[in-house]
Order: sequence, then C-alpha cells, then structure tokens
Amino acid sequence: MNKKTLKKRALKLINDAIKLAEEGNLELARKYIMLAREYSNKGRFKIPLEYKRKFCRKCLTPLIPGKTERIRIKSKILVRSCLICGWIRRYDLRKNKESKSGTSDN
Repeated sequence: MNKKTLKKRALKLINDAIKLAEEGNLELARKYIMLAREYSNKGRFKIPLEYKRKFCRKCLTPLIPGKTERIRIKSKILVRSCLICGWIRRYDLRKNKESKSGTSDN
C-alpha cells in the first residue's frame, strides 16, 4: 500500500472509532485506533493534530466529552482528562504567549 491510501485508512479508522465509542463499544474503538497508529508508523506520516486530539495517548480510548473525557477551563488553560486511565493534557488558550518575566521590550 502507498502512503496516501494508508493515511486515508488511518483517518477513517479514527472516525469509525469515535462512532463506536459513542455507541459504547470501547474495546473495538481502541483496536481501531491502534491499527490507525500502526498505519501511520508503517506509512511514515503524522496523524493530523485534529485527529490526535480525539483519543487518549495513554490508553488509546476515543475521547468523548461526558463519557470518556472531562473538560475544564482553569485560568485560561483547557484541561482535558481521560476518565478511563486518568491521563491529563493541558492546552494554553491565550492567543499571544506572554513572556515569562512579565516585562515588555520598550
């Protein structure tokens, strides 16, 4: 198989895994995500960021708010927690990264 077909199959598997998880079939959804990651390794391509954020990096469970994921916003930081394994990921919501020293260049 070439790189293009592997990438299409991997992204389709991730989308199918999300649908399966919403229906309640978490084990099959995990297997789909494992297979999608194997395709990305075999084809040597990166899974796009929007797809990477759809599953837990630790237990490979599709993240569905309320079922398998908890989302909180604390002082301009988005906190995503997997309810299956406890994995936590934080995303900064500020558009402009402020300097750590707090001083501006004038």
